[in-house]
Amino acid sequence: MDKWIEVTIGEGLFPSERIVQLRTVDGVISLFVSANQLDEARKALKVRVLDEDERYALVQVPSQGGGTIAKVERAEVR
Repeated sequence: MDKWIEVTIGEGLFPSERIVQLRTVDGVISLFVSANQLDEARKALKVRVLDEDERYALVQVPSQGGGTIAKVERAEVR
């Protein structure tokens, strides 16, 4: 299931990419992502929810390297 997570967005190396930072339970991570995965007005990144419980969500974050799996607070995923 695809949902959105709040991120900080910066310019990427190419016009079609951005660098994003998102908060995980282990700390902040930075990734290069395709600009079409973002809603820049809402400062949100589209992620795929792999699993979740009352407190946490395991999400797949699309990135230039093929994707990253991150554990985040469930309240952060909308």
